[in-house]
Amino acid sequence: SFDDLGCYGHPHIETPSIDALAAGGMRFDNAYLTTSSCSPSRCSIITGRYPHNTGAPELHSKLPDSQIRFPELLREAGYHTALSGKNHMFGNRDRAFDRITKGGGPGKSEDWVDLVKNRPKDKPFFFWFASVDAHRDWQIAEPDRVYTNDEVIVPPYLIDREITRKDLADYYHEVSRWDRYIGLVTEAIREQGELENTMIIVIADNGRPFPRCKSRLYDSGIKTPFVIHYPKEIEKPAVSDSLVSVIDISATVLELAGIERPEAIQGRSFLPILKVAVSYREPFRP
Repeated sequence: SFDDLGCYGHPHIETPSIDALAAGGMRFDNAYLTTSSCSPSRCSIITGRYPHNTGAPELHSKLPDSQIRFPELLREAGYHTALSGKNHMFGNRDRAFDRITKGGGPGKSEDWVDLVKNRPKDKPFFFWFASVDAHRDWQIAEPDRVYTNDEVIVPPYLIDREITRKDLADYYHEVSRWDRYIGLVTEAIREQGELENTMIIVIADNGRPFPRCKSRLYDSGIKTPFVIHYPKEIEKPAVSDSLVSVIDISATVLELAGIERPEAIQGRSFLPILKVAVSYREPFRP
């Protein structure tokens, strides 16, 4: 959920990688998913369409072949495209991606850095990295932070018992693991000299997997963290109150790539918001 990151004000969950991206980019405080369940949410993101228009509005529904995927337009334009980790939108091959992998490791994130390092260097690139963190059943593993029950903040709609605190503590662990891999990817892009020229988008596809959150239409289920790091366009790091949706990612990326947005895409580009910092609050500083 949006408030489970340091840059969104959580006092205990350690997310230094995302916090740093937010401090150097733009954090959106009114960003929403189109639904609160994972696979229909991802199908909505990749098509730029609302769930009732994608043909895959239910959990584990496969995206119909007839539906556009915005990465396929990037691929047709010469981009190297890859998806790693959680999928559920289609099988292990799809016309939108040159490569689709299962990722590996407890968070399905272990090949992300290799995909960045081994990409074709003569092509622009688009990576869709989808961790299974944080997802039940919890998998606790080194070297990531293990939290104690005393560090947990129990939301008011959950019963405050030790079993609840332990459940949340293990969830915190997986959030921190997700953050670490985001940091590793960021550093790999930096080492290639492409960080200033790469847009990094950090979002979730549903809220935390707890009652009243995931699969529910409360803010705790559909309000997502939404951090954009793109020094080429974000002249002044800031926090935005602008209302944005994850379906807007498609239109934004296509505009950046110089590709005309098909009429089927219902999202709208938020690129103008990145360029103007009027009336924005000062960004979070880790």
